Amino acid sequence: MIATTYPGLVTFIAERAEVPVETVVPDRPLEVLELDSLTMVEIVLFIQREYGIDVPEGDLRLGQTPAEWFTYLDGRAGR
Repeated sequence: MIATTYPGLVTFIAERAEVPVETVVPDRPLEVLELDSLTMVEIVLFIQREYGIDVPEGDLRLGQTPAEWFTYLDGRAGR
C-alpha cells in the first residue's frame, strides 16, 4: 500500500476498481485502473465525507497519479 495520509482513499480506489490495493501505486496514472465517471463521483464524495475536503468538479482526473492527487488534497486541506 502507498505510504500516505490517505490510506482509506487508496483502499477505496482499489475496491472500486476491483483490484488488489497494491495495484494503486504512486506514480502510475489512475486511468490504468479503468475507472469510469460514476466511480470518480463516488471517489470525490468519499474524499468529502472521510476527509472533509471539498473537491471542485474536474480538479481530480484519471490521467493523474495517486501522488498528484495526494499533493492536491494536502494543499486543499492546508497541510
